[in-house]
Parts: sequence; structure tokens; C-alpha cells
Amino acid sequence: MARCVLPIVLMALAATCVWAQAPENSPPAAKAPDRGAVLVELFTSEGCPHCPEADAMLEKLYTGQSVEGAQIIALEEHVDYWDRPAWVDHFSSPAFTERQKGYADAMDLDSLYTPQMVVDGLVEFVGNNAPRARATISALGRAPLAAVRILPVAAAADGKKPAGAAQVRLESRDLSLASPSEVYLALAEEKLFSRVGGGRNAGESWPHSSIARWLHLAGKLPAGSRSFSLIAEIAAPEAGWRLENLRLIALVQEEETRRILALGSARLADVVPQPGAVPKAAARSSNTPWIYNPLSAEVNCAAATQAESLR
Repeated sequence: MARCVLPIVLMALAATCVWAQAPENSPPAAKAPDRGAVLVELFTSEGCPHCPEADAMLEKLYTGQSVEGAQIIALEEHVDYWDRPAWVDHFSSPAFTERQKGYADAMDLDSLYTPQMVVDGLVEFVGNNAPRARATISALGRAPLAAVRILPVAAAADGKKPAGAAQVRLESRDLSLASPSEVYLALAEEKLFSRVGGGRNAGESWPHSSIARWLHLAGKLPAGSRSFSLIAEIAAPEAGWRLENLRLIALVQEEETRRILALGSARLADVVPQPGAVPKAAARSSNTPWIYNPLSAEVNCAAATQAESLR
């Protein structure tokens, strides 16, 4: 569905809003039925002097879910250009820097910076600007995205699961893609807390939510697609990752404009009940997060004239 969001965003950003603060010990707000899913990406680094405030702000927004009209799906992506030979942000990856460059090109920005918040691939701003974050997220929550379902892969007729890496099925319907788009799958870990041992923030500590552990391209969709169903492989969680805090995030993103067209999220444990059975990831340097590079994927994309009937 086409999203007429820019007028809504401009109206929201022009308004002067007073936001009520939830009590410190209040439980996370329940998702209201009329809340639209919104992807909030924060490009950040533990070496950036202004990023701790932005990281903590995103953690509060995501955990509290207190933005009117929106269900926040957060993805904190640590870039690598703040890394130094003597100290490296252990959450950072060049893959996240490349993703930020894609937004800079699409939005005609002069340079990369942190902290940068990007909402639904449409609006970007300095990532510690809480009033603007709330206004933008609330406005885009009122322009609903199509849903992406993240489902377990069904067993074969003989009751056996596919051999090899764990898999999930990604499905969406009611799409109306005007141009070629891409399907991404990310794994994020919640409820993290940093104690920084080097760089500009040495000795400091602060909370994080939904830090991206990896993000990969799962498939491509041609213009005119109305639905899709594809199988994506999932790599084994690494030692130290808390399985109960891992969440999968699936999104459909327009190639040229980078706007988000469809979105979904699910706990890893709900769709891969036995993650311990997944083969271990390849060995890597302790300072460089491993980013999954799929060897194969089953993609079944339905074009407008051949819409697929989804279960």
C-alpha cells in the first residue's frame, strides 16, 4: 500500500508537544490494537561521545513503548568508523556502516554521522533528539505498514526437519510494490548493558535495547509484487548471547528510496524452539562481529499478475 506519510510527519514535527513521562518503575506499556509497527534504526558507536544519550533514549522508547499510535521495533546498529587500533567497539561492523551509507545516498546527505536515527527509512535526524523522535515515530505509526510474518519452517511429510542450518519462513501479503525491493532479516539482542573499556567513553556504562547482531539480505522482490514467501537460514547464536533476549526482525525495503514497506518481528525462541541444534558459526576475530552471508535461499516471489496464495 502506498503510504502518504510526509504530510503527516511534517504536521507532527511542526507541532509543539508536551510528553508525559512514565514513572521510572512502571511496567512496559501493552501494545494497543491501533498501534502501527514502526522501524526505528539508530546508527551509533560506543566510541562516539554523544551516543550514550541516544542509546539510552532508544532503550527507554523501546522498552516503555509509550509513543502514541506506534509499536516501536528498534534496531541499534553500531558503525565501525569510530573504531581505533587500540580499541574496537565489539558491537560494530562495516556492514552497518554500509547500511548507513545507503541511507545517506538515498537522502542526499553530505556525510555520515552518529548518533543518527532513521525512522521507517523515510526520516532521519540527530539520534538524541527525543521530541523529534517521538513526533516522527507517532506520525508514522498512523501510516500502517504491511506485516511480515516470521514463521517456523514446517516439517516434511515424514516429520523430519530440513538438515543443516535453522530456517524460518518469511511471508507477506497485501503489498503493492511500485519498484524493486529487498527483504532483510536481522537478529537483535535486547536487555544489554555496556561497560566501555576504551575510546572516548572509556569507563562509562549505559543500557542498550535491540542491538543488531547481524543483518542480511534474504531475497529480492520485483516491481508489482503483491505477496511473497521465502525461506531464510539462521546462523547459530554465539557464546555469550542470551537466547531468551534474541529477536528476529524482518523488513521489506524499497531499493532506491530505502523506505520501509513491510515489517515484522518475533522472538527467536518462538520460531526456532531448539537453537542449540543450529550448527556453530565459523570462528572469527573477537573484535569483529560475524555477519551472516547466506549461501542459499528459497525465494518464491509473486508478481502482481501472479499473486501467491499464502497460508
